[in-house]
Amino acid sequence: MRVIDPAQAYLDEHRLDGGPGHQPVHRGAVVFGPGVPGGSRPATDAERAALAEEAARSRTDREADLADVEQRWGPELHRAADELLATGAAELVLGDRTVHARLVRFWRGDDVLETTTQAPRSDGRSLTRISRDPRRGGRAVLAAHLADAAV
Repeated sequence: MRVIDPAQAYLDEHRLDGGPGHQPVHRGAVVFGPGVPGGSRPATDAERAALAEEAARSRTDREADLADVEQRWGPELHRAADELLATGAAELVLGDRTVHARLVRFWRGDDVLETTTQAPRSDGRSLTRISRDPRRGGRAVLAAHLADAAV
């Protein structure tokens, strides 16, 4: 039990990486699958360049989607953020997706925002440390995290 940082202890206990025995995340590109000797190999320079281009396109698409969500659903996002601050939980229905959010509060230190998103093509879950310091946290930060969960 960590007494110094309860938010980090909560994040460690509820991490999303699959738990003990889960394979580590590789920081470089790897090619794997049937027909690859040994099951996997490092990616070539050309494969890494193609992946970098795809990642840049994906990042641009995500930023556009996030801007669209914030523009279309701004009032709903801020109402849900207010509800989170007041009650510690909120449910947000934005078109065909639903975001369930819960603010886990501790007796000291930061809070943790848990979001679960249900959408037609995919579901998602996230854990985010939220500062209690009003200069670094608050309604706008919660609304931005809710928008991100909706994307």
